[in-house]
Amino acid sequence: MKKVLISLVALTAFNASAAMESSSKVRFAGDSEYSSFCKAVVNDDLGMLKRSLRGKVGQVAASSNDVLRKLVSADGMKCNGVDLIKFSEQREASQVSAYLKTKNNA
Repeated sequence: MKKVLISLVALTAFNASAAMESSSKVRFAGDSEYSSFCKAVVNDDLGMLKRSLRGKVGQVAASSNDVLRKLVSADGMKCNGVDLIKFSEQREASQVSAYLKTKNNA
Protein backbone atom coordinates (compact mmCIF):
# COMPACT_ATOMS: atom_id res chain seq x y z
CA MET A 1 0.00 0.00 0.00
CA LYS A 2 2.86 2.37 0.82
CA LYS A 3 4.43 1.76 -2.60
CA VAL A 4 1.15 2.56 -4.34
CA LEU A 5 0.74 5.74 -2.31
CA ILE A 6 4.33 6.85 -2.98
CA SER A 7 3.92 6.12 -6.69
CA LEU A 8 0.70 8.12 -6.77
CA VAL A 9 2.33 11.10 -5.05
CA ALA A 10 5.31 10.99 -7.42
CA LEU A 11 3.05 10.78 -10.46
CA THR A 12 0.96 13.71 -9.24
CA ALA A 13 4.08 15.82 -8.67
CA PHE A 14 5.36 14.97 -12.15
CA ASN A 15 2.05 15.95 -13.75
CA ALA A 16 1.99 19.25 -11.86
CA SER A 17 5.51 20.13 -12.98
CA ALA A 18 4.70 19.22 -16.59
CA ALA A 19 1.62 21.45 -16.54
CA MET A 20 3.61 24.36 -15.14
CA GLU A 21 6.42 23.91 -17.68
CA SER A 22 4.65 25.66 -20.57
CA SER A 23 4.13 28.90 -18.66
CA SER A 24 7.38 28.79 -16.67
CA LYS A 25 9.46 29.12 -19.86
CA VAL A 26 7.75 32.40 -20.76
CA ARG A 27 9.60 35.66 -20.18
CA PHE A 28 8.01 39.08 -20.51
CA ALA A 29 9.91 42.01 -21.98
CA GLY A 30 8.73 45.52 -22.63
CA ASP A 31 5.71 47.07 -20.98
CA SER A 32 4.98 44.69 -18.12
CA GLU A 33 1.83 46.67 -17.29
CA TYR A 34 0.10 44.72 -20.08
CA SER A 35 1.87 41.38 -19.59
CA SER A 36 -1.24 39.87 -17.98
CA PHE A 37 -2.91 39.79 -21.40
CA CYS A 38 -0.07 37.74 -22.88
CA LYS A 39 0.03 35.56 -19.77
CA ALA A 40 -3.72 34.90 -20.13
CA VAL A 41 -3.09 33.64 -23.66
CA VAL A 42 -0.13 31.48 -22.63
CA ASN A 43 -2.23 29.84 -19.91
CA ASP A 44 -5.44 29.88 -22.01
CA ASP A 45 -7.07 31.51 -18.99
CA LEU A 46 -10.24 33.34 -19.97
CA GLY A 47 -10.84 34.52 -16.40
CA MET A 48 -7.42 36.19 -16.28
CA LEU A 49 -8.08 37.87 -19.62
CA LYS A 50 -11.43 39.26 -18.44
CA ARG A 51 -9.90 40.50 -15.16
CA SER A 52 -7.13 42.20 -17.13
CA LEU A 53 -9.69 43.88 -19.39
CA ARG A 54 -11.70 45.12 -16.39
CA GLY A 55 -8.49 46.40 -14.81
CA LYS A 56 -7.85 48.69 -17.78
CA VAL A 57 -11.35 50.23 -17.82
CA GLY A 58 -10.92 53.94 -17.21
CA GLN A 59 -7.26 53.88 -18.28
CA VAL A 60 -7.58 52.66 -21.87
CA ALA A 61 -11.31 52.99 -22.58
CA ALA A 62 -14.69 53.39 -20.89
CA SER A 63 -15.77 49.72 -20.98
CA SER A 64 -14.10 46.32 -21.14
CA ASN A 65 -15.45 45.79 -24.67
CA ASP A 66 -13.84 49.08 -25.74
CA VAL A 67 -10.59 48.12 -24.01
CA LEU A 68 -10.60 44.84 -25.93
CA ARG A 69 -11.26 46.59 -29.25
CA LYS A 70 -8.34 48.97 -28.67
CA LEU A 71 -5.97 46.19 -27.64
CA VAL A 72 -6.72 44.01 -30.67
CA SER A 73 -6.78 46.89 -33.16
CA ALA A 74 -4.05 47.24 -35.81
CA ASP A 75 -2.01 49.56 -33.57
CA GLY A 76 -2.91 47.68 -30.38
CA MET A 77 -0.70 45.62 -28.12
CA LYS A 78 1.57 42.82 -29.27
CA CYS A 79 2.70 39.59 -27.67
CA ASN A 80 5.83 38.07 -29.14
CA GLY A 81 5.64 40.56 -32.00
CA VAL A 82 2.11 39.63 -33.13
CA ASP A 83 -1.35 40.86 -32.21
CA LEU A 84 -3.30 39.23 -29.41
CA ILE A 85 -5.57 37.18 -31.70
CA LYS A 86 -2.71 35.73 -33.77
CA PHE A 87 -0.73 35.05 -30.61
CA SER A 88 -3.66 33.10 -29.14
CA GLU A 89 -3.87 31.06 -32.36
CA GLN A 90 -0.12 30.36 -32.31
CA ARG A 91 -0.29 29.24 -28.68
CA GLU A 92 -3.42 27.16 -29.40
CA ALA A 93 -5.24 28.98 -26.60
CA SER A 94 -8.68 27.83 -27.71
CA GLN A 95 -10.79 29.53 -25.02
CA VAL A 96 -9.05 32.89 -25.25
CA SER A 97 -8.87 32.77 -29.04
CA ALA A 98 -12.60 32.05 -29.40
CA TYR A 99 -13.45 34.86 -26.96
CA LEU A 100 -11.21 37.38 -28.72
CA LYS A 101 -12.58 36.51 -32.14
CA THR A 102 -16.20 36.67 -30.96
CA LYS A 103 -15.78 40.01 -29.20
CA ASN A 104 -13.69 41.48 -32.01
CA ASN A 105 -16.41 40.71 -34.58
CA ALA A 106 -19.24 42.02 -32.38
